[in-house]
Amino acid sequence: MGPTARGSTSSGLTRDEVERLYAQFAPVVFRRARLLLRREADAWDVVQEVFERMLTQGSGFRGEARPMTWVYRMTTNTALNHLRARRVREPALAVVGEEPSVELERVEARQLVDKWLQHLSEREVEVAALLYLDGLTQQEVADVLGLSRKTIVREVEALRTKLEALGALP
Repeated sequence: MGPTARGSTSSGLTRDEVERLYAQFAPVVFRRARLLLRREADAWDVVQEVFERMLTQGSGFRGEARPMTWVYRMTTNTALNHLRARRVREPALAVVGEEPSVELERVEARQLVDKWLQHLSEREVEVAALLYLDGLTQQEVADVLGLSRKTIVREVEALRTKLEALGALP
């Protein structure tokens, strides 16, 4: 589908809308992707993919959600998809040239997320990433996911039990 007169594809946002969102949220998208992926180049790939998707699939934005919530979820899902693809392509490889403590932290975080990807549902991985990697509160997780705090409290209790059983609780 080609661009419409408004400058977007038939199901996406206009180019102007995406440019405004980019100006406002690109640093947030990069930080989120960098935190999850632990590689700057991969984080920039996610930034590009998120904003390209806005052009082609921007109609997925629900007006009742805040733009930040929508951007955050798109970024998380895109970064997790990159992690899944990377896990298939690259067995745990150390990054050459980093200090051993930084390298160890990166490998441990990657192994933890790999374990989550293997054993948890997509929703559980998203909640775990928001809670344990991003350090969000349960209320903030609820806001990002568009759920009630009560629902998140229940999900976190079940998730914590599952992670403890897997030995994958940070």
